[in-house]
Amino acid sequence: AVAQQYASTGDERFKQRVDYIVHELDSCQQYFVNGFIGGMPGGDRVFKQVKKGITRSAGFDLNGLWVPWYNEHKTMMGLNDAYLLAGNKTAKKVLVNLADYLVDVLAALTDEQVQTMLNCEFGGMNEALAQVYALTGDKKYLDASYRFYHRRLMEPLAEGKDILPGLHSNTQIPKIIGSARQYELTGNLKDERIAEFFWTTMVNHHSYANGGNSSGEYLSTPDKLNDRLTHSTCETCNTYNMLKLSRHLYEWTGDPKYLDFYEKALYNHILASQHPETGMTCYFVPLAMGTRKDFCDKYNSFTCCMGSGFENHSKYGGAIYSHGSDDRSLFVNLYIPSVLTWKEKGLKVRVETVYPENGRVTLKVVEGERQPLALNLRYPVWAGEGIVVKVNGTKQKVTSKPGSFITLERKWKAGDRIELNIPMNLYTKEMPDNADRRAVFYGPTLLAGALGEKEIEPIRGVPVFVSPDKQVCKYIHPVNGKPLTFETEGLGYPKEVTLIPFYNTYDQYYTV
Repeated sequence: AVAQQYASTGDERFKQRVDYIVHELDSCQQYFVNGFIGGMPGGDRVFKQVKKGITRSAGFDLNGLWVPWYNEHKTMMGLNDAYLLAGNKTAKKVLVNLADYLVDVLAALTDEQVQTMLNCEFGGMNEALAQVYALTGDKKYLDASYRFYHRRLMEPLAEGKDILPGLHSNTQIPKIIGSARQYELTGNLKDERIAEFFWTTMVNHHSYANGGNSSGEYLSTPDKLNDRLTHSTCETCNTYNMLKLSRHLYEWTGDPKYLDFYEKALYNHILASQHPETGMTCYFVPLAMGTRKDFCDKYNSFTCCMGSGFENHSKYGGAIYSHGSDDRSLFVNLYIPSVLTWKEKGLKVRVETVYPENGRVTLKVVEGERQPLALNLRYPVWAGEGIVVKVNGTKQKVTSKPGSFITLERKWKAGDRIELNIPMNLYTKEMPDNADRRAVFYGPTLLAGALGEKEIEPIRGVPVFVSPDKQVCKYIHPVNGKPLTFETEGLGYPKEVTLIPFYNTYDQYYTV
């Protein structure tokens, strides 16, 4: 997280903190001599047991130690980011030494012993070891990454079977990211099938309106979500990982459906998971009626979702732009105020917008000699007809449809200006198993009924929408002078409701 903050901001304090952490980890590793480091008491002892073939697990622990492989995955990827994003060369040395230690732990184990061990939550160890292979070119790390191929999960997914019901959601997602990374490094089509089928199944059959998934951390029957709106929906780690997976799939395919999901989950789960005043994050983002969010504190709740939560809010710049493999095309994936510096092309582009408050976006070419480039602007799947695109004040003909890209090809130069106006409207999304339970959106933004800071009487005290007309949006009106704020008229029962962005609910009770 700190390395990503440094990459995002350039603030030297983050670089200093990265260097300090890596130095301390290096000291710990030298003390252990054999290469071990790990943030869990007794880790070296347990891994020595595993090396002898002694493995037992109740699902999360390994020989009584809580998720040691998960811990090592996070440590390894943190060292990877310290090296790649913050330029700390010692981090690579520590990472490779740790990888050597862990490869040695597995070396003498039979495949049956490894599969038994994989019944514990192991994070994305396949991703971590594949990444060490990418950094070193040494195939022993790639081979070791495939030892974390969990047959019980992976084989059915490769065959197109949804075996997710009843499984712990975030135990599975990092494994799939590992398969995605292995596919990128090997071209193994089985890994590709696993990643794509998993993503499609999770997004289309196991996810809520805000892009999150799971209740009480677990998945259930596909397309059966109506009775699973609880105080423990949408573990934040899950969506952190689904965004990582979506980026991999988009980079392979260029398919904007992955970006449409990415945007939905980014604004309506990730942004909604942080308290805007304290910076504290949520473990769960609850969707129960008349609930409110519980945020961690600084010293007493250092959970997985606090760790990934730190990362989440350092990564908003990570998927805004992409370029094509021909280096002659630029893709604007997300409409987030930002500056792109494409050094190889001598190009600098600025995006100015208050999106998602409205759909007006301005792109300015700040620097650049005249050069041919295909500029691709995402046309969101939720957008209505009538999108307007202007280049230097001249309206362009748009033949693209929502859920695709609008391509502008010309020789761009400093001073060029592109104006985009994406039409935003109110609409509803219904539950797959209950058409009368709906979420209200405005453009990409999920809205919630703001119900005040006092706890509400269950059932009777929580307002609902009552109407003989299925077109409920015509009873919802914008509040003048308050962006993304709406009021109901003749719809709310027992009282009318003010709707605000779900990401703006933090101290009050609410209903989505």
